Amino acid sequence: MGACFRAFVGLALACGLSACPENASEGVQPNPLDSGLDAGADAPRPDPVPVTVVTWNVLNLFNDVRDSLEITASMEDIVPTAQYQAKLTGLAGALGTLGADIAVLQEVENQNVVDDLAARTGRFPHSHITQGNDPRGIDIAILSEYPIEKVVSHKDVLFKASTDPVTNFKFARDVLEAHLVINGRRVVLLGVHYKSGLTDSDKLKRRAEAEKTRSILTQVKFDHPSAAVVVLGDFNMSPEAEEMQALYGAPPLLLSSVTTGMPAGERYSVTFGGNKQLYDDQVVDPVGLTLLDPTFPSSVFIFHSAEVDAFADHDPVKAVYQVN
Repeated sequence: MGACFRAFVGLALACGLSACPENASEGVQPNPLDSGLDAGADAPRPDPVPVTVVTWNVLNLFNDVRDSLEITASMEDIVPTAQYQAKLTGLAGALGTLGADIAVLQEVENQNVVDDLAARTGRFPHSHITQGNDPRGIDIAILSEYPIEKVVSHKDVLFKASTDPVTNFKFARDVLEAHLVINGRRVVLLGVHYKSGLTDSDKLKRRAEAEKTRSILTQVKFDHPSAAVVVLGDFNMSPEAEEMQALYGAPPLLLSSVTTGMPAGERYSVTFGGNKQLYDDQVVDPVGLTLLDPTFPSSVFIFHSAEVDAFADHDPVKAVYQVN
């Protein structure tokens, strides 16, 4: 993967500030303030530190009060206090069992809920939530032991699918683009929750979302070539889906699922109608793949348990990265 990444950097340098077919196909422009290499990228790296990242669709994590005024009152779930407190305790327990240092969660109501969950865990001093496009207000949140340098929202961006030059889309929720610097390495997490459904229009929107996410990732790599980038969340489709291939792309910036080496019988995150599907995943760029814990595949884990099933209909996906 190191050779692939070096080839990618060479491509960025060759393109410079001129028009480049690869850039045009990804819909990005190189950063004019960046030469194509992060400062110090070739310097000796520090000893790696293990960072455990978890993604989890936590199923309608709403609280027990009316406090999301951006949501129509009839659309805001207000749950009984005892139910809310029990769910916080259950989610906190599962995150503790997984040893999460960073958690990217889907279907979270607002910052008040994020703060309540962080308090229940006794961890995660840093957090952020996007207020995305879902009319019910199920948003994407990040909780982190590490400082979050910045978060970029893409909820208002319009884009099309490559197979449909007419229809404009916005992300069903958002892409939470979170930048962290951990042990001298920039780590960029792109939290996603794509459109659900089985109709042709649903699939078209997921293709558009996947292609636009890849465009965002490609721009990040032009701006920060040595960054490790992870796209993680609820993709609402399996890795084999044609729309998902639009996200994976091709060398030199081929993305990879961290779950590829898992036993087939354990490689699922949802069960619908008796069918097990991997809808939730962590998909990494070549740099991120090199940081995946060398004990792989035991460092990648999907938590199937009654503890999880009591509070969510998706299973959390954990990956350990040795970051330097």
